[in-house]
Amino acid sequence: MKARSDTGFALPVTIFAMMVIGVMVTAAFFTSRQEARIGVAGESAVRAFYDTERAINEFLAGWSQRNYAWMDDWEDTTVSGSLDNVDYSVRVTRLADKMYFIDAQGTLAQGNLLAGAGRRIGIILRLRTADIDPPAALTAQGPIQIGGSSQINGSDTVPSGWNTTVCDTASFEDMPGIVSDDTTQLTYSGTKYEITGDPAKVQDTTMSDTLFTDFGDLTWTDLVAAAEKTYSSGTTITSIAPDSVLSGGSYQCRTTTLSNWGNPLSSTSVCFSYFPIIYGSGDLKISSSSKGQGILLVQGDLEVTGGFNFYGIAIVRGRLKTTGTGGHFYGAVMAENVDLETSQVLGNAVIQYSSCAVETAVTNSSITRARPLTQRSWVDLSALVY
Repeated sequence: MKARSDTGFALPVTIFAMMVIGVMVTAAFFTSRQEARIGVAGESAVRAFYDTERAINEFLAGWSQRNYAWMDDWEDTTVSGSLDNVDYSVRVTRLADKMYFIDAQGTLAQGNLLAGAGRRIGIILRLRTADIDPPAALTAQGPIQIGGSSQINGSDTVPSGWNTTVCDTASFEDMPGIVSDDTTQLTYSGTKYEITGDPAKVQDTTMSDTLFTDFGDLTWTDLVAAAEKTYSSGTTITSIAPDSVLSGGSYQCRTTTLSNWGNPLSSTSVCFSYFPIIYGSGDLKISSSSKGQGILLVQGDLEVTGGFNFYGIAIVRGRLKTTGTGGHFYGAVMAENVDLETSQVLGNAVIQYSSCAVETAVTNSSITRARPLTQRSWVDLSALVY
């Protein structure tokens, strides 16, 4: 009788089965782990995307054209910051006169395993601002008296004392010296005054109040609401001067100072690019030999003496009066003369048309904002590396 073998196959089969089960359990854990990581990564990517867009919106809400107005074409600068759980950097590149491109990188800063997830977004911006386009050096309704040795010149020029690199002279266009709703109401005294332009005088019978109150998407009320300097009715201003302070190792323009109207004649000054909106809530008198720049809004009459120099655009809802040394305006003056009193340009007043001064004052004011193009302004750059 053959002896019975004690060798069996149950143990190897059991061990093999346990190995298979172990592999399957390990694969299940690995797959679950991978799916969890993919889910977290997807969530982090989405959160990074929306947080980056939110950071861009915050950046655009705080846009100050004064920080970017003096950049050359294709020059860039980078702004960094943080917002809740995202760190961001925005590189701003100037494309053209009113066009910019921003390249924004947002990175999650929260402390999970996938902290550091980020997205990169590019947006093309266009500047949007008030459409202030004066038709002449002096635009006025009602009677106008010209006399003394005053000069009204509609030839488009770089303002006296300005760096010519600030202005694009290729786009200059000469304008009339005076545009009035009725040139027969112009009166003259003396023989030393000069009115020049292309042509010297123009009558526009279609002129209406909206010329002085509606500026494209913005109105007079919008401009007044954005004013940084406000003077009560009847104020006489005798002191205007730029103001800067040393802070953090560099000088900063102190824009909160009421008498700081920028520094138009010093390109090295930190207040050179500061063009405030100044508002007189009633009649305003400037008796000073100093200088200022920006957008000057006067609800009532404006009287200027002492040789004050202003660079930009002055819009007067009442009448304009200059006497003695008078005022020197480089840009344009618009006087609505709502009471139809006589606007007087006497003494040695100067109103010199400059499209550059007007555009620079408007573009660099607080009413100018950068906004994405309405179509095809956005691109996802996340696949690219700096």
